[in-house]
Amino acid sequence: MALPPQFLDELRGRTPMHALVSRKIRLAKSGRQWKGCCPFHGEKTPSFYVYDDGFHCFGCGAHGDAITFVMRADGASFIEAVERLASEAGLEVPKPTPEVAAREARARVLHGVLAPAEAPFVRRLHLPEGRPALEYLRGRGLTDATIAAFGLGWSGAGRGALAADLKEQGIEPAQLLEAGLMQEREQGL
Repeated sequence: MALPPQFLDELRGRTPMHALVSRKIRLAKSGRQWKGCCPFHGEKTPSFYVYDDGFHCFGCGAHGDAITFVMRADGASFIEAVERLASEAGLEVPKPTPEVAAREARARVLHGVLAPAEAPFVRRLHLPEGRPALEYLRGRGLTDATIAAFGLGWSGAGRGALAADLKEQGIEPAQLLEAGLMQEREQGL
């Protein structure tokens, strides 16, 4: 769920970092900020600093704002952290407008098109016809592990192969067009 930046700024402004962090660790005043032992890694000498608007650990590099702290310290998702902090700050989390809800629902549907589209591309890259593309990627310094991790593939030389592959899975050409995986002339629209 997308939240308005103004709401998130107000939430951060209403959340005193010192009070939030001191629930988890003991803090000592150090100039204008506070410091303590980092809750994210074991240490004996304090390297975790808390400022008015965030935190930074000079030991492990952890840093962020109130939302990030709740996410890391409590294992909460972004929305869970926002809801907890909003409740404490006396703010109501804005509900998405119908337009935003529709856009997010559409994005989920399109993700459902993009995920299955990866497999045919990956498969073609490792076929004999995809050999030049695979050699090109390797020549650019990409390892097979990197190619696999990023789901890189090859579309093939012909048109319409992806639509044919995905039609078997119930994905229509109009969905491919909307997801940006096909152009109108390929679909015949």
